[in-house]
Amino acid sequence: MHTFKELAYAKINLFLDVLSLREDGFHDIRSVMHTVSLCDEVTLTLTPAKGASVSITVEDAPYVPADGRNLAYQAAETFLRRGHFHDRVDIHLVKRIPTAAGMAGGSSDAAAVLRGLNKLYRKPFSSRALLSMAVELGSDVPFCLLGHTALCEGRGERMTPLNAPKGVSFVVACADERISAKAAYAVLDERYASFDGSVATGGDGAFDALCAWLHGNGPMPQRLFNIFEDAVMSLCEGAAAIRRTLMREGASLALLSGSGPSVFGVFTDRSLAEAAAACLRAEGVRAFAVSSV
Repeated sequence: MHTFKELAYAKINLFLDVLSLREDGFHDIRSVMHTVSLCDEVTLTLTPAKGASVSITVEDAPYVPADGRNLAYQAAETFLRRGHFHDRVDIHLVKRIPTAAGMAGGSSDAAAVLRGLNKLYRKPFSSRALLSMAVELGSDVPFCLLGHTALCEGRGERMTPLNAPKGVSFVVACADERISAKAAYAVLDERYASFDGSVATGGDGAFDALCAWLHGNGPMPQRLFNIFEDAVMSLCEGAAAIRRTLMREGASLALLSGSGPSVFGVFTDRSLAEAAAACLRAEGVRAFAVSSV
């Protein structure tokens, strides 16, 4: 029996645009994803057995499925199947990343399982092979497998590394509300006529300013862009209130992450970030002052 613990870090979207609706039903995106220090803990126990099997337990998240619907469970099954391994894998998740909140908690757990099992088995798979499994599991899993900061295109699987933002801290927060990614995309498809090219999303200027800042060729941008923001904020009063609180408490920028409803703020002063997180927690909101990873 061998046990290994892997951390599964949350991501935020410093930029997110949806470019087109694909024939396979997915959407082509252009997004700058960034890893932050809020994380789940994934403990893997590998036991020799006569046949491959997977079990999963989940701590501190009653709404997260502890069965084959869980992406971490699916990641372990995929790894065992690809490697023709005949062992038992027990997964224990300690959840800290808010679920269904736009911070890729489930995808990050799945990526952590792939990384952790590859270490337990003494790296039988190359990075390319692990990425192939990640793409099979979900659109955010490839980025979560590699982490840091990257421009993600296609479904999210085409990644170009970028410099991380310097000299800033973040507050990530989520009210007690949910909106599924499927519902959020349905709002966009209606608003942008299924992305037939007739309506411009308006994100190009924000993308250029963000990239200039990340590469040290320009100041912090005056705004960040997430195509979901207007649509989701109108449906999630808690997210809109968090955004207002972050700006009032000293954030230089604030934005919805992913398809929401989590919101993050960018702070140039760590003490202000910690005070803003404390203010939100006093209002009953799950809020965390975090750093880049």
